Amino acid sequence: ANLGSILDMCIVDSDKQPQVVTCSGADKEGSLRVVRCGIGIQELASIDIPGIKGIWPIRIRTTGPLDNAVIITFMGYTRILHFDNEEVEEIETKDLMSDQQTLYSGMTSGDNIIQICARCIRLLDSFTLQIVSEWRPPAGERIDHVGCNKTQCVVSNGNKITFLSIEQGNIKQVSTAELDHDIACVDITPIDKDSHESKYCALACWVDGSIRLYSLPDFQMLQSHELGGEIVLKSILMVPFEESCYLMATLGDGSLFYSDLDPDTGKLSKKKKIALGVHSTTLQLFHAFDANHVFASSDRPTVIYSSSNKLVFSTVNQQDVNHMCPLNTAAYPDSLALASSTGFTVGSVAAIQKLHIQTIPLGESPKRIAYQEPTSTYGIITMRSTNVTTPSVSTLCTNTSNSSQFSNGMDSDARLKKDLQHNSEIHNLLIMDKKTYEVLHAHTFAPTEWALSIFSYSCNGKEYFVIGTAFVCEEDSEPKDGRLLVFRWDGTTLTQVAAADVKGAVSCVTEVCGKILAGINNKVTVFEFKEDDGLKVECKYHNTLMAVYLRSRGQFILVGDLLRSMALLVFKQLEGRLEDIAKDYKANWMTQVEILDDDTFLGAEHFNNLFVCTKEGGLEEDDRRLLKLAGQFHLGENVNVFREGSLVLKNPSGAPSLVHKTILYGSATGGIGLIGCIEKPLFELLSTLQDALARTVTSVGCIPHSTWRSFHNDRQNEPASGFIDGDLIERFLDLPRPEMGKVCTDLFYDFDGTGMKREGTVDDMIKLIEDLARIH
Repeated sequence: ANLGSILDMCIVDSDKQPQVVTCSGADKEGSLRVVRCGIGIQELASIDIPGIKGIWPIRIRTTGPLDNAVIITFMGYTRILHFDNEEVEEIETKDLMSDQQTLYSGMTSGDNIIQICARCIRLLDSFTLQIVSEWRPPAGERIDHVGCNKTQCVVSNGNKITFLSIEQGNIKQVSTAELDHDIACVDITPIDKDSHESKYCALACWVDGSIRLYSLPDFQMLQSHELGGEIVLKSILMVPFEESCYLMATLGDGSLFYSDLDPDTGKLSKKKKIALGVHSTTLQLFHAFDANHVFASSDRPTVIYSSSNKLVFSTVNQQDVNHMCPLNTAAYPDSLALASSTGFTVGSVAAIQKLHIQTIPLGESPKRIAYQEPTSTYGIITMRSTNVTTPSVSTLCTNTSNSSQFSNGMDSDARLKKDLQHNSEIHNLLIMDKKTYEVLHAHTFAPTEWALSIFSYSCNGKEYFVIGTAFVCEEDSEPKDGRLLVFRWDGTTLTQVAAADVKGAVSCVTEVCGKILAGINNKVTVFEFKEDDGLKVECKYHNTLMAVYLRSRGQFILVGDLLRSMALLVFKQLEGRLEDIAKDYKANWMTQVEILDDDTFLGAEHFNNLFVCTKEGGLEEDDRRLLKLAGQFHLGENVNVFREGSLVLKNPSGAPSLVHKTILYGSATGGIGLIGCIEKPLFELLSTLQDALARTVTSVGCIPHSTWRSFHNDRQNEPASGFIDGDLIERFLDLPRPEMGKVCTDLFYDFDGTGMKREGTVDDMIKLIEDLARIH
């Protein structure tokens, strides 16, 4: 989907997942686009049954391929639920071990149902639900852990492990072995796509924290990897993805270890680790969209799949999933059953992809957006044309209001009266619900009044939307009048609580030290707001050509000047004045600005370039008043908006991140990109790698990388500096391994986190770049 042109956007947390809401398109094609990373699951049905410990799909009294029941187990008992279209009923049978907790259940070859409990394994006929075969462990033993497929079963008790075959309705013990340590989890998922049998048994041990691979049926150990540390292994799974196979193991702290698995020799290689959550995680294989996927059930549910032979980890829009099973019934085809602490939900899986985009049609042009968290609403500025008669959200809304036609005697201005007859644009403020995207209220501004800016403002425990406007007249080269408006939404009614007439267009509004900050033509103005007293000007700053962008951090204010690059101001609240402390004296035509930290500032300009300036602390006054260029880079896109944040959740383990701050940008062509701040040692490493890749990778059109990324406009053309091209760095992962080896020379970095640098290997660089790639 094309998101262009993105005029504004905001980042909102929804069900623990960040999402970007953009103002995209124009006129009747105008819409909000909700962009989210991860897998979307649409709820189809839910049942409130607390305490579920496991869930498995089965087929009873049918020969068809569709499931029609599930076995659900709890602490101390088990039940069968039968699906009859959308109706669900419990089925009772005397041969089901209903008074015990089930460790595993499912369908075997021959269409029998297997149930494994601590004391017994039973095969039930799927039509009569009567016992076909049974196996019990020796006296005094029990079943602790189990791995099962359609024809094989492996069970463990302490350090003892037993291999069973399931043939023609019989359970037959084949072999047994004793290991040196107790077993924590076991798996025998077949990795041969043409076979229902597994030639390997993967398991994990408690004491030494090792993951091991054994051959079947003789239990000869092929591989053993000790993970080290105080680790509680919870789940293990062998899984074939595309042309590769992996062995995955999860820990009690939510971490996932995974290694490449050679399906012919059983050799494990390239051990890697990623944090999926902070609580215990279990793994379950499922098949969707003609490919294998792994569902990691945890406090942060994740779907793992392979794309272009690379593992992708996508979060799911569900919370705290304890157990999962695939479900394919007549009423709920190709679905998932997700069990939580309160019940289970049946949901259909949206397309398995990294980004999901939802379109909210408006039928008019969205210009600006702000999110107000306490009221769970969006404030959206839109524009519709009077020449278009098709319905739009502002005309269809039943809860509406209007500003007075003119403000403070402006009706005597003949130019505005004349312009009313030719006015072709009507601007609106929409209040939209966060979850349903329903327009709760539509407010229409005065004729010839264009709404230009909006932000959500909190004052004295109340929430407001602050709007900046301009009165537009064809005969004026720039607006001479505008208004600053304050609205409050109380859940049912939109009230205008304050208004101030200003001399100029209010191009931007934000907050500084609890007060309202506005860019009005060539002035930056601080307003004090009290609901009883309205808006009062506290101080002004005049030394700009056109203040079109504002950002604040504490008492510091970054001003994006239309043609004079950036200026840094400080708001001295006790003295009630604004003072400039540093400027960039280059003539850049700005399109957006952002504060990275107290001394570092990001700017985007009209010729599709980015640049970074820093505030220097020198002995000379002139040095301290200069914003010094620290980096420049040709992006190739015209940036309209910067927003601090990311589409990806932060590392849940709390471990230090390679990137300590991220900024999302939205461009005129519909691009959403990410800019991250990294430490100097990592920058030096990636800079060396970038130079090597630029010599190795052939670019589109054979344009040299240094030429494309050079900072160039109508006055200058200078080499890029201070930036790393993430797109180029990630192309390292697409290189053949011999080419990777040629690129990985003279790359020194603290790869082990010990504080000591060493030369990096190919595997070091692959892990590092994969970790970096997960931030977007």
